[in-house]
Amino acid sequence: MHKFILLITLLSYLLCVESSRSVVYINRLNSWSPEGIPASIGVPGSATNSSYNVFNLAFWLSTGPVDSAEVWSNALHYTGTTNNPWGNTTQAIQSAWVRRYHSYGIKILVSAFGATEFPTTAGIDPVQCGTNLANFVLLNNLDGVDLDYEDSGALERGTGEAWLISITRTLRQRLPKEQGYIITHAPQSPYFMGAPKYPRGGYMNVHNEVGDLIDFYNIQFYNQGTSTYDTYETLFRTSNGWASRTAVKELISKGIPANKIIVGKPVTPSDADNTGYISLSQFSQILRTATADGWNSGFMGWQYTSDSDGNWSKTLSRALNNFHE
Repeated sequence: MHKFILLITLLSYLLCVESSRSVVYINRLNSWSPEGIPASIGVPGSATNSSYNVFNLAFWLSTGPVDSAEVWSNALHYTGTTNNPWGNTTQAIQSAWVRRYHSYGIKILVSAFGATEFPTTAGIDPVQCGTNLANFVLLNNLDGVDLDYEDSGALERGTGEAWLISITRTLRQRLPKEQGYIITHAPQSPYFMGAPKYPRGGYMNVHNEVGDLIDFYNIQFYNQGTSTYDTYETLFRTSNGWASRTAVKELISKGIPANKIIVGKPVTPSDADNTGYISLSQFSQILRTATADGWNSGFMGWQYTSDSDGNWSKTLSRALNNFHE
């Protein structure tokens, strides 16, 4: 009987993991050697086991891919042709890696912009940009796009919303949901404040217009100064500091579906520029409390190289699903 109960508990845990999101960004690589690259980008069988089921390669820019996205798009150049077990062309290598990801239930996306490029302020056309980004996905065997849009000045001027709406529609037209493509956004949490900080509504406007085209939001609950999001109260119930009404339940009350809110945090203190980091034990307890309170949508971590043994993700996944070993 004890073994039967344990088996049912384990199966329930696995089903919950499947329904929740464990997202991580890959920016830096731990190794640039041909054999170390697959491990550095989380390819199962090469990388340390973790619980992530969405990997975001960072970043794609309007001028082309950089960092891990550049490695992915030129895989043969970086892994070489000598005794390469993955294939003899970039397409073959990518396909072999994708098969590994998918066999473990993992999706592999490319993330665009980050804090490197502010496309609206730069005057980049959103339709052309979205077309180029979608083409990159299609040409590189990827499962979709994450828009890490951090053009705060454009949102404060009221020009960022229309740009985001336009590029999202362009991406979804080129990357249909019915074909399995994923489109996510990674807004900073204050972007949901609305007016007067964001006169055209910020991300509330974006969600109201194209939220049905967006699978979920990898929300950055960090690097926001006095809005620290460092307790259950300030992260889930009532935000503190300057970014008012941006805690998880406050976003839900504004109309953001609970299952689209992924809580993003730095993996280590060095992954944060200022506030928002919380220890693994504290984050784990916060997720347990949130799950008991009816929320278990998922977490996001910046960044993968800081979770070299996979412990951060595995601990949080157990907490998210209230699974006790």
